[in-house]
Amino acid sequence: MADDNVRVHVDERAIREIAASADVRDLLMESGEPIEVAAKAGAPKRTGEGAASIRREPVLDVATWAVRISWDRAHYYLYFHDRGTERLPARPFLEPALEAAIGGI
Repeated sequence: MADDNVRVHVDERAIREIAASADVRDLLMESGEPIEVAAKAGAPKRTGEGAASIRREPVLDVATWAVRISWDRAHYYLYFHDRGTERLPARPFLEPALEAAIGGI
């Protein structure tokens, strides 16, 4: 039989502190590494500069960390290769990199 006196208190402040901690950031950055590697491998490589510019970076969004994986501004054209245009067929490499990493978990 359940004890009617059991109480659960959620310390939301502590949860927010943990979510915004450097340890969580470092763990997310580490888990983003295989995605970054796969995205670089799948990106078009006419000169290789665009693929080499793909990096992961931590982003503190409100009170939690996220990892953004993308190319730098100078290599914006990778978006057109990834998504396609009217004249350039899409050759996705970011989503397949994420899917490959998720499949490997």
